[in-house]
Amino acid sequence: MKKKIIGLILSAVMATSSAAALMACTPRNEVLKIYNWGDYIDESLIGEFEDWYRKETGKRITVQYDTFDTNEDMLMRIEVLKSDYDLVCPSDYMAERMINSGLAQKVNRDIIDITEDGFLVDGLAEMVQPFDPNNEYFVPYCWGTLGIMYDTDKIEPGSEAMKSWAAAWSNDYKKHILMKDSVRDAYSIAQIYINTDKLSGLSNGFTDYNEAYRAELVSYFTATNDKLIRAARDSLVKQKRMLYKYEVDDGKNDMLAGTTQAYLGTFWSCDVGLIMQEDGGEHFYYEVPKEGSNVWLDGWIIPKYAGNKTAANYFLKFINLYDDDYDFAMTNFDYMGTSMANKAVMDDAKIALTEDEDGFFEDKEDWFKDMYLDMMFPSEDVLARCGVMRDFGKKWSTELDSMWIDVKTL
Repeated sequence: MKKKIIGLILSAVMATSSAAALMACTPRNEVLKIYNWGDYIDESLIGEFEDWYRKETGKRITVQYDTFDTNEDMLMRIEVLKSDYDLVCPSDYMAERMINSGLAQKVNRDIIDITEDGFLVDGLAEMVQPFDPNNEYFVPYCWGTLGIMYDTDKIEPGSEAMKSWAAAWSNDYKKHILMKDSVRDAYSIAQIYINTDKLSGLSNGFTDYNEAYRAELVSYFTATNDKLIRAARDSLVKQKRMLYKYEVDDGKNDMLAGTTQAYLGTFWSCDVGLIMQEDGGEHFYYEVPKEGSNVWLDGWIIPKYAGNKTAANYFLKFINLYDDDYDFAMTNFDYMGTSMANKAVMDDAKIALTEDEDGFFEDKEDWFKDMYLDMMFPSEDVLARCGVMRDFGKKWSTELDSMWIDVKTL
């Protein structure tokens, strides 16, 4: 375990050193360092920001843009290496951990204020409240759901079997299933699967997602203990026999290209949206299982060791600009193919997609449009069976990491 951690740190040090060499001749106050997920911005906007920033402030800026694969990789770079990235894009539970650990700086509301009426999609502010109650540190960026995506050339669209997490444990699809190589997502899915009967009873057979049901569901995302972790581990170990493999980011592209024997898997809606925009993407279907799932929410944090907080705040303003003069936020939505936090963008996008102004749904099956719109703009029924992940704290996060090592090695 120590060797693995040392290897990760050395790799991060080498990457940081290379990036630093490229920027060595540029004053730090003229560099904006962004650390983001892959495929998480229209990179043409980086040059646009550099031009816009000079017009807005009269100063030069150069963007150093790096990507990470997991929240944990990002946290190691900030917490252990104390890298001076100006902006990072953690998920909900990791943002909570960073805020509680003193690794986040407050946003400058004079530059970017998410508390303005109509800024956030309805409901997102409530999702942020538990870990950033005064909206001081976290600026929501994009959001979506976790569900099952499958190839309709192999499975009938709208298949009843795909409406349940049981599909990811089913012998009927043995060696054709992809599972997220993500401890938090795998653990939560396993808890829901294990407790299917209990959740069904509380929701009257998944027809009434009431307060009692939601309290039980949300408990799987907010707290854990030894008994729950052992149960999840045993279930995930059994599931391994059914899987084709674990994956983080390449599974969607392999399925689109037809270079894998897998034809169903657990996917974040943002990844599904990306491949559904590509040729051949119309052959895929996405479903949020009836038992319940999680709503993920990714957003921006200015880390403790940021060297250019001013530019970071201006970037947060820039990436959300959508008015008569600028459409940066809509440009980014068109590229990313996922639900954005910006309400004005999503309101206009829903109208455009519903009316099919760009002809996106031409020559596609009728079911595809209905499914796609429900994925991009989750209905109240879908959101009623979803919860937001929370930080379990250092002790239980460490226990979960150990569990995941057991699952992967047993």
